[in-house]
Amino acid sequence: MATDLNNPHDLVFRATLSDERRAQAVLQAHLEPWIAALVADEPPLPLDGSFVDEDLRGSRSDKLLRVTLKTGEPGFVHVLLEHKSSSDPGTALQVFRYKLRIWEAYAQGSRAKLRALPTIIPLVFYHGRAAWTAPGSITEMLATGDERLRALEPSFGYYLRDLGHIPLDRLASDPAAWAGLVALRYSPKGREGEKLRVLPEVLAALPDGSEFERQMVLYVMSVWEVQLTTLETAAEQAKPGRGQAMVGQVVQELIEKGKALGLEQGLEQGIEQGEAKGLAGTLSQLLEHRFGQLPHPVRRRIAVAAPTELSAWFTTALGAECLAEVFPDVDSD
Repeated sequence: MATDLNNPHDLVFRATLSDERRAQAVLQAHLEPWIAALVADEPPLPLDGSFVDEDLRGSRSDKLLRVTLKTGEPGFVHVLLEHKSSSDPGTALQVFRYKLRIWEAYAQGSRAKLRALPTIIPLVFYHGRAAWTAPGSITEMLATGDERLRALEPSFGYYLRDLGHIPLDRLASDPAAWAGLVALRYSPKGREGEKLRVLPEVLAALPDGSEFERQMVLYVMSVWEVQLTTLETAAEQAKPGRGQAMVGQVVQELIEKGKALGLEQGLEQGIEQGEAKGLAGTLSQLLEHRFGQLPHPVRRRIAVAAPTELSAWFTTALGAECLAEVFPDVDSD
């Protein structure tokens, strides 16, 4: 659960592409048609590991998929998710760096493999609110206008898919893959009405009782910032008879996680590891689970709280009988 809270975009993105059927649906929907026509019909093989620099893991996620071309030759699709709020002008250079790492890992110094490197198709997904304006290739980044000099450099471009501007019905044919991409599409703040309208359909698309279902419910809680009562209502509409229990299970896991941090590891340690934002969300979910919808002054207080305050409130909330016991100095009317 700590990993879930630290980088929820990475969790949902990689989980969506870690299933062969979901990964195949994503490629079918987002590869250029001429490229898709060259790839064999068999599902791609999701591979473990990441090629993203450690210091960029907070703003970028990736998944490598092994495919087979119709010629029988091996190939790869490197799927990259940019989850900054705006486009990164250095993306083409970074994509090239990742391709080098993939080729090196594939060849491992073998002379035969170095003479027959597989094709790597770079597919970049973006879900920031601002329009994507970064150069689409290294050639576009060059300062020179001399076409002869530009021709000396290989293009090393990538294919961009801006989730915020793709019609919902074109995101993926597989329901669970569709739900994962919709969740990422609506992760930026705003468009609340659209989120709430599509939420029941997203929840209904998730495989019952699966790990992916749990991960997606947690993502909606922590990233979409849907109030617990609203989420429970949508879940019951999506899955009558088990929707509320599905949400309740995730809330209980959050509570247990909070207890573990507070009583075993220390909440301060968790905060030092980058979980402060996740802890604030966990505290809000715990309070809503116990006392109902939170008044605006309480939400505002949590949003600007210092780490030590968050840890103290969490400990108090575990045994409190009412909201006023946790926030006696906040006017909740």
